Amino acid sequence: MGKFRLTGLFLVIAGLTFLGVAFAINISTSKSEEKRIIVSTTERSVEQAMGIAGVVSDLLKDGAYSSQSLGAGATNPSSIDIGEILNESNIVRLNLYAPDGSFIWSSTFDRSDVNMHQMPIFENASDGTIASGLIRGANVSPPGGRQYRADVVETFIPFMDIDSGKPAVVLGVTSDVTEELAEGIGQTRSVIFKSTMISLGLGFAVLLIAVLIVDLRLWKHRVEAIEHERQLAAQELSATKLDLVNRELQHINEERTKFIATVSHELKTPLTSIIAFTDILSRNQGGPKKDRNMEQLEIVKKSGGHLLTLINDLLDYSRLESGDVKIDREEFAMAEIVTEVEGAMSPLLSAKNQSLVFEGDFNGQHVRLDRRRVVQVLMNLVSNAHKYSPEGTTITMEGRIHNGNIQMAVIDKGIGIAASDQARLFTKFFRIDNEATRSAGGTGLGLSIAKGIVEAHGGNIGVSSRVGQGTRISFTIPTGMTAKPVVAPTLKSSRTKSSVNSNSDAPSVERAASAVHPATGTA
Repeated sequence: MGKFRLTGLFLVIAGLTFLGVAFAINISTSKSEEKRIIVSTTERSVEQAMGIAGVVSDLLKDGAYSSQSLGAGATNPSSIDIGEILNESNIVRLNLYAPDGSFIWSSTFDRSDVNMHQMPIFENASDGTIASGLIRGANVSPPGGRQYRADVVETFIPFMDIDSGKPAVVLGVTSDVTEELAEGIGQTRSVIFKSTMISLGLGFAVLLIAVLIVDLRLWKHRVEAIEHERQLAAQELSATKLDLVNRELQHINEERTKFIATVSHELKTPLTSIIAFTDILSRNQGGPKKDRNMEQLEIVKKSGGHLLTLINDLLDYSRLESGDVKIDREEFAMAEIVTEVEGAMSPLLSAKNQSLVFEGDFNGQHVRLDRRRVVQVLMNLVSNAHKYSPEGTTITMEGRIHNGNIQMAVIDKGIGIAASDQARLFTKFFRIDNEATRSAGGTGLGLSIAKGIVEAHGGNIGVSSRVGQGTRISFTIPTGMTAKPVVAPTLKSSRTKSSVNSNSDAPSVERAASAVHPATGTA
């Protein structure tokens, strides 16, 4: 019932109201119609009474009867066929009264004077005026029949005395209109009741439909409001839960970062000592087992260097996660950076007979950046290009300063990156899962670290690649100062097919070798 509450209330109120209105209209209309029927019936009774009065008047004029003889004679004088007159109409009684209302003659056995119900009508006739009126429940005594009660129209017609000009006698004509009146009023009430109920029923139906529509719309709005409140509550609850989960994850991430930083720092200290003592042992080798010892020490040194590179990556990652990366800016010439990266990467590239070519012109321009971090980014990108480019290919490093920004890129002709993987390329620990990447080691942190360093300088980094056609990773960093042209030779360098023995790599080179490949996000 909650859904149709308004409709139910309307049905109760409207039902009672419509029934009251229908009853009032029916009663009012019935009374009005009843008056009309009474008037019509009375008029017809008067017409019949006037006809009988004409007959009686003619008899009185002819002297056949006088008022005295009528009053003294029998109830049904033989010379007047009263029964025939009465049978042809609804007249049940004829009376003659004196002007004062006393009985003179009657067509029935009734010998009574004008009674109290007749007197208000009779008084008008005694003044010489024809009077008529309806009397409800009058006693009627027909000739030879039993007395009964009926609705009658009493018509009093005075017969004037020519000499005195006053009524000599008054003829009373009683007409039984019970059936006619009941039939007319019943039919009228039936018609009025039907028409009233049809009209009110139609109105009630229209209003009911309108209220039902309004009720349904209100219910719909109510349901929508409740559903909206539920959704808001659910969203608020979900937001609260999500906030709690985020806080927990943030706490876990902070603890993980602290753990990685602590463990990496604790591992780095003894590993540095191991590498240092390996160098000392390498310099003091002699005897017949020197070559074998040197070979084994070199393996220890290279493995230690590789492990040190991984630890340094973890330390850099933890610093980037915690926001503790400090950018130590210093002024230097960009040409120096290019030369440093080419020299450091030359031994690594020689292992696959690759070459590194620089295309650009820094024109002796200086910048104010963290030199060590910029070198770290470039070496990571070049090392990755080296890992995933075929043997004998050329890796290109582009660079220029434009509008106060350093614009650099590393381009390879390697396996390329699928579009679906490029969006996740710079995320932590992400590695593309294919045959080429599985054969290369790494932590998946190189590109994430490079991105953090570039953004810490206020720059941005991006990738453009096609599978099977190579990869281009570029970054832009503000120079941190207004570029000042310096007169110096134009830098054009090219490293081709270096023949340096890879076994003589310095630890810095080993660190570069563990950097993340730009095409895969692996280390």
